[in-house]
Amino acid sequence: MADLFLLVLNDLYQRNNVSSRPPARDTIVREYKHILSTGIFHLAEYNHQIVAIAGAVVRDKLWFLSAFWVHPDLQRQKAGMPLLRRVLDAGREAGASIFFTWSSIDTTAIAAYMKLGMLPGFQNFFFEGIPRNLSAIPANYQVVQLEKSCAMSLDRQIRGTGRQPDHEFWLNGGKMLGRQMIRNGKVTGYYYFGNGFVGPAAWKNPKDALILLYLSFRDSSEISPEVRIAVPGINHTAIKFAFESNLRLTGVTHYLSTESFGKMDQYLASGPFLY
Repeated sequence: MADLFLLVLNDLYQRNNVSSRPPARDTIVREYKHILSTGIFHLAEYNHQIVAIAGAVVRDKLWFLSAFWVHPDLQRQKAGMPLLRRVLDAGREAGASIFFTWSSIDTTAIAAYMKLGMLPGFQNFFFEGIPRNLSAIPANYQVVQLEKSCAMSLDRQIRGTGRQPDHEFWLNGGKMLGRQMIRNGKVTGYYYFGNGFVGPAAWKNPKDALILLYLSFRDSSEISPEVRIAVPGINHTAIKFAFESNLRLTGVTHYLSTESFGKMDQYLASGPFLY
């Protein structure tokens, strides 16, 4: 499945002159194993080879499409839509009532999602670079190791679900480090970082955004000089901070959903697999 993902993604990037780097294969394998064990995955074969995949995770009432890829030779030949419908129906059976996805710029895929009721909300923006202008933080803020219960509590408010399986994955097997930010003795946000990537991250109060972004960039930079983030387009604070920190815009994707939820203007995405 990882090989099909990379084949289709590289074909998409070449056709559209996209400069974003694809995820490393070991990252894809690790994420797909998590989706297989905690979510829904269907595939199609032709001549004993996997030619299409569709996968999703259901967390409380939220269904997120984590994977939908069809071999370039079979695209626009009705190979993918039946697979996608089966995964969506499985989500309904599992109790989901809100459906959303991180879509590539492929117009055929976008049309498929819109036909199923997932309509445009905003873009997702990839930024990367070596950050600069990281100023000192006020003394009333501190950072400690992330506790799963704190992350889940924040996510219920910001992300619309506590998503316990995903926090367990990031903390135990996802090769990420987690931190929670404390202001005046109270937890106000959390962030993950690892391998040069920052996210997911969430904060309760907009006034804490810049401090949390600074702290996450600082911690990530201590491991890898270059920082990458995936920002929901509605999060204007993070977009401005990315440019002010010397990061460059390297890619754009689309967020589509059957209805709005959460507070995505106070959130950084984990990427295309779990959002």
